[in-house]
Parts: sequence; structure tokens; C-alpha cells
Amino acid sequence: MSVSELYITEWCDACHVALDKLKAAGLEFEVVKVDEEEELYKAFKVWESRLGYNPNLIPQFWYRGEYIGGTTGINNFLKDRNVT
Repeated sequence: MSVSELYITEWCDACHVALDKLKAAGLEFEVVKVDEEEELYKAFKVWESRLGYNPNLIPQFWYRGEYIGGTTGINNFLKDRNVT
């Protein structure tokens, strides 16, 4: 997988903060709105198959196929790239 994806829900404030930060960094990625999925279970199964475990938290971010993680992972990812 080489696509970049951010998994969010409409009601999650941390998701919107992450979305804004990643957009401001100029990164290209797809937004997957978990609460608009027919079954939340599908998204969790995707994470489980990719990671070998299910983090059960949002936001979740993959960049170019690499798992970055949730809020802390995203913040560290941006910090490592000198993007705040």
C-alpha cells in the first residue's frame, strides 16, 4: 500500500486538529470518515490486518503505506519533518 490515509470521525475534535495540521503541512492523503462507513467494523478490520492489532482509536494516519499512528504519532511525524 502506498496511499496515505487519515481515518477520522465527524464528532472527534482530535481528528479535526490532525486533519488541519496535515493539510497545513501540504501533505496529500485521503480522508476516511469512519462514521460514514456502513460498518465501523470494516475500518477496524483494515487496521487490524495492516498492523496485526487493532488500535481502536481515532485519528489514525498512514503515510505512503507507513503506519504513523494516532495524535501522538501524527505530532511526532510532523515534528520530525519540522512542521508544527
